[in-house]
Amino acid sequence: MSPGLDARRFFSYLFIFAIALVFILQFGPGSRGCNAPLTPSVKDAAARVNGREISLAEFRRAYAQQLDALRARGGGDLPEALARQFGIPGRVLDQLITTELLEQAAEAHGITVSDTELLDAIRKDPTFQKDGRFDPETYTQVLQAYARKTPPDYEAGLRRRMAAQRLLAMVADTAEVSEDELRARFLREGDTVSLSVVKFDPAAYAGKIKQPIPAEVSAWEKAHGKEIAAYYEANKGAYSKGEQVRLRHILVRMNRDPSEDEKVKAHDRALELRKQIQGGKNFAEVAKESSDDTGSKAQGGELGWNERNTFVPAFAQAAFNLKIGELSEPVLTPFGWHLIEVEEKKPAEEKPLAAVSGEIAQILVKKERASALAEADARKAAAALQKGTTLATQFPDKKDQDAQSVEPGDRPRAIDTGSFPKSSSSIPRLGAAPELQAAAFGMQGPGALPGVYRSGDAFVVAEVTVRQHADDATFQAQKGELREEALRQRQVELQESYVESLKKSARIVRNEELVAPTVAEG
Repeated sequence: MSPGLDARRFFSYLFIFAIALVFILQFGPGSRGCNAPLTPSVKDAAARVNGREISLAEFRRAYAQQLDALRARGGGDLPEALARQFGIPGRVLDQLITTELLEQAAEAHGITVSDTELLDAIRKDPTFQKDGRFDPETYTQVLQAYARKTPPDYEAGLRRRMAAQRLLAMVADTAEVSEDELRARFLREGDTVSLSVVKFDPAAYAGKIKQPIPAEVSAWEKAHGKEIAAYYEANKGAYSKGEQVRLRHILVRMNRDPSEDEKVKAHDRALELRKQIQGGKNFAEVAKESSDDTGSKAQGGELGWNERNTFVPAFAQAAFNLKIGELSEPVLTPFGWHLIEVEEKKPAEEKPLAAVSGEIAQILVKKERASALAEADARKAAAALQKGTTLATQFPDKKDQDAQSVEPGDRPRAIDTGSFPKSSSSIPRLGAAPELQAAAFGMQGPGALPGVYRSGDAFVVAEVTVRQHADDATFQAQKGELREEALRQRQVELQESYVESLKKSARIVRNEELVAPTVAEG
């Protein structure tokens, strides 16, 4: 993979981060006990928690496991720079600190785990099983190769983690929910509505708009200076570019966690390829023959024009410091060793408002006209709805029924929002539409909602299909389910509050360099 990352993969990882970084206690066989003495400098450890050390090795194992899980879900390599931008190292360290605090608290409260319980946990761990049964040889091999621990050391650490988990369970067991709390929750969440909605997005009408003639654009530009300036400020990135380079590179790939010997061998290989180029061999030919970057190898290592933030920091620093035609020394990044050759450079540029005012005016004229078409269709649909023609009849949903929302630019189609409570901050499958939401909850039962509503730039027509009021009969019927849900929420709140109290009273020193947003590669 090249040191850049395409937009689709970027948002894929963005989504994955949102769902993957949850509170965890156990990091698998890589976790450790905390009996090693603390070195004087926090730079020699990941953190110090009440005088006990979280080692660098432990942090690196946990961080590598987290990255491996994210990469597996994301379908490929995850650049180190992107992981740091999202604060993954800091989250992993926070998890390790939380685990250590809970282990210390369990020890202080005398919470223990018996040998029988410990053995049962080990035997049930699939990591140590062969053909569905615990295998002593597999157990020893995994600990040696993966955790790099002896069985006694691993078992001591596991015993501490199990005690911590038991402590958290004891905290959760103190949770209670009163009848008044249940009723308040029901009144807040039991008042629900389901809607059938049609969204008329101006973007879907853009293709119907004819190109405005220059005189129309000029007249609009003169009359709407404020709107043009506001659009320019909101979209300034589209009218500016940072410094750019066009370059080629050769990658000598390494494993994600290479040994020092592997680093030296890969570095020597990069030096060997550099000598070939210095000896007169064409850079592109060497890249085609020897580069490990499958994405650019066939193009002779060509990466095209890119700004600095496209690359991981070490690669970017080397590339933008090179002169045109200059060959870099080997550059280390999380992917391996690179050789870089810069072919062209462009300075940073920013187009002033005056230079793009006409271009923006043309965009806004078309947007205004598309919006007018969308609103006109929305008002026709609203009128038909008031006369008794349902939205599902007017705009049957022919799209995949599993579509989770109305995407920008979608053609009008009737969708069911499903049930949502009055306390919801937005309407499912549609988004924020406060006036529509207020009107829907003002209805006593199913029926057409009058008029046209706004959701962002789009126009929305809606009808209530189901209206559920928070009455006492419904409360009594749902009380058992409500209690279970409220109890689970209260247990999580108590556990989080307990952990925060431990943190406030603890002496915690973190290795901030270890979790910095960016890190230079040497």
